[in-house]
Parts: sequence; C-alpha cells; structure tokens
Amino acid sequence: MGKHYNAKKGRAMKTPSWSKVKYQCHSDGEGFLRRDQMKTSSSPIRLVQPVRDVKKASSVLSPLPSCSRASLQQEEMPTHSPPPGLHAEEWCHPLQLQAAALLLRLGNVSLSTIHILTQINHKAIEKMGRNLDLVRKWHVRREEKKIVFGGAARAWRDVGVDEATFDKKTLQPFELSDADAKANKNVRWEQWAGLIQRGCPKTLVLFNLKPPNTVDWKPIALTWLQNRRVVLHSDSARSYRLKVPGVLRDAVAHKKKRVKKGNTHVWVKPSYVKISKHKLPDGRLLKTKSGTQIIDRVWRFICVATSVSLLPPRR
Repeated sequence: MGKHYNAKKGRAMKTPSWSKVKYQCHSDGEGFLRRDQMKTSSSPIRLVQPVRDVKKASSVLSPLPSCSRASLQQEEMPTHSPPPGLHAEEWCHPLQLQAAALLLRLGNVSLSTIHILTQINHKAIEKMGRNLDLVRKWHVRREEKKIVFGGAARAWRDVGVDEATFDKKTLQPFELSDADAKANKNVRWEQWAGLIQRGCPKTLVLFNLKPPNTVDWKPIALTWLQNRRVVLHSDSARSYRLKVPGVLRDAVAHKKKRVKKGNTHVWVKPSYVKISKHKLPDGRLLKTKSGTQIIDRVWRFICVATSVSLLPPRR
C-alpha cells in the first residue's frame, strides 16, 4: 500500500498497519492528567490584596472565638503560628498572603517577583522556598521506594530509558582532587538517567550519574527491571545492550549514521520511532512502537521547571 501525502500537515499519512500497533501495549484505564498542560481561570495574584488593619484581617481570616477573662482574653489567629523554621517576626502576615506566596512559588515564580507582589520579607520567602524543596525531596524519596516496573503474569509493560546532561563546570586547580589532577580531569558534569513506564507518569525514577565514566547501567537494570517482564525502549547507546532476564529491548537512532552499501557510503536518516517485533518466551509475537518520547518530555519539563538548558550528549 502506497503512502498518501497529507497536504495540510505536510507529512505522510500513517498506514493502517502502523495505526494497528499501539504505542502502549497495556491499558491501565483512562489516561492521566498532565499537570503541565492544565489551564485554570483562577489566579494566585487575586489573593494578593492589601490588608489595611487588624480588624479587616480578622474578618477575612475568621479567627477563633476569644477566651474568657480568666484565660487572658486573647484571640488566636492563624497568622500567630508561622510555618516551621520561621520566626514570628519574619512571617507576621495574613493567611491570605501566605497562601498567595506559596501558590506563586509552586507556579515557579521567582523569589524577587513574589517579594514585590506580596511585600513579604525576602528572607522569609527564601526560607519558604528552601523548605518547599526539602519537602519535595523527602516526598520523592519516600514514594520512589514504592515504584515497581512490570510484574504482570502474562502482560508485558513498556519502559523507556534515557540519559541527559544539564550542566558542566570547569573546576579550578584548588578544587581538584589528587586523582583528578593526575588524570587531567577538570570538568564536572551534571548528568542524569531516568526510567519511566508508559502510561504511568508516577513511575519516574531518576539516577544521578558520575561522568566522565560511562553509564553504569548494569546495577540499575538488575535492581529495577530484572525478571519484571518489560520491553525496554532506548536509544542506540551501547550500555543498554546488556542482556537482562525478563527484559526485551528495542532501540532507535537519534542521529544520522554513515553506512556502507556496496562500494559506496550513504547517510541513513535518524529514526525517532519505528515498529519493532519481539518474540516472547512463550512463542508469541509482540509488536511495539520503539522510541523515547516519554522520557524526552521529562527532560524538557525539568528544563522548564528549573530554568536550565539541555546540553548535547557527550561523545
């Protein structure tokens, strides 16, 4: 069957045989909501309203009823209890402004902008940002222990893997260790590897790598994927060619390659997604769409959330 050209999109239409193969072999119900594409009509800026006096603040915040005269006749408001790690003089603001500052920080608004909008002490905002990062770190470490890839009785799960380099730093002579100075290694790389199961974004697991050594894929594969009945989708890196029990692998080429055909050399275009065939241990034939689009979207989201740029792969 020949290819049909779609003039509107400027690309070839997919054939029926291509459309029959699903990008995700298994089905875990309906799709997940992508929070990075959510749109809402409410805005945290509306919460940033100046509070003129204590009476207006008490009417907005609905304070607790006052105690009796024998109990010092004192009203207790939510603003009297600052967040953990902050002193009362650093966070003596209405609960409305506190919620606005937290929502703005969750929306990746800069600390200086939050300070201008809310008129909250910059030290309190910085400490709130650090505490928020610690809470995220603890939550990720706790939930990461519950993540399990594959493990079904007969079904096979799709798992994507990839690595990315975000930053590098040239070290000064006084920052080098004795071993690095002898090996003439004066560059520190910020490189990470990730695993994620298709159709389940909450299974994302990240690993901090230590270049310039090659990716030590063996301990990661044996810990997370051994005997889990998964189809591993990766690029053409050599480290992913390791034979692991219970793991089938397919790969795509993200760069053009010069190959020899007959007596001439030709350039082969990169293939970002293609149909791959796998023979299962029970004799069945499984067709999958290989590619690393899911984990590549994770790297893009991290770059946007952390305001860093993705460096080209190290050769």
